[in-house]
Amino acid sequence: MEPLGINSGLLFIQFIFAIALLGLPLILLMSLARRHLTGTPLALWVLVICVVPLLGPLAYWVIRPAAEGNA
Repeated sequence: MEPLGINSGLLFIQFIFAIALLGLPLILLMSLARRHLTGTPLALWVLVICVVPLLGPLAYWVIRPAAEGNA
C-alpha cells in the first residue's frame, strides 16, 4: 500500500486507537449496567465515560464504583 501513499504501520496504529476510542466506552457501559447503580452515581459515571473519551474509562477502571447493595 506504500505506492498509494498509505503507510500500513500508521494505518494499523490509527485502527487500534479507533477501536479503543469506540470499544472501551461500550464495554465499560455494559459493565456499569451490571453493577446495578441507580440515580446520581449512575448518571455521573455514564457522563464521565462518554464525555471524556479515554480518561473516563480509565478512571472507571481505577476507581470501580461499588454496587449500591455492597456499599
